[in-house]
Amino acid sequence: MDTYLARYFFFLLVFGALLGGGCDFGNGAENQARDRLERAREQWQEQDIQDYRFVYRQQRGEIIVDTAEVFVRGGQVDSIHTEPEVSEDELLVGTIESFFDLIEARIGEDESQFGANFDQEKGFPIEYNAGFQGDRRNQDIITVSVEAQDGGSS
Repeated sequence: MDTYLARYFFFLLVFGALLGGGCDFGNGAENQARDRLERAREQWQEQDIQDYRFVYRQQRGEIIVDTAEVFVRGGQVDSIHTEPEVSEDELLVGTIESFFDLIEARIGEDESQFGANFDQEKGFPIEYNAGFQGDRRNQDIITVSVEAQDGGSS
């Protein structure tokens, strides 16, 4: 009987350790996504580009924006032109920094699955997609170009 109890408690100890260790898998992936985002954000910030033209394509649910052209001055949106014309409320991002913020908001969110990729050279987001449960509209963004106003481009 003592051997049986010892084995039983050993089994519970091992099983509990496995379950406890398994709980970290989600946090590990979350931490990895957060680290990847922060490295890309730091890489972008090191460029110190405050004046740029940002062109992207977006789909939010059924609303498709073939082209969103954003002019940024001093890190703030100066003007936006979309094709077809949509209200600014329908746009998911305005600046590169707001694009990072959008991606960051998805990390650890229970009711979404998302993916994001970043430019290898300058760090800005080049594509993002998020699928949601319930009534929220799915989101997709593809960066077409980012051009510094001093003549540099990506």
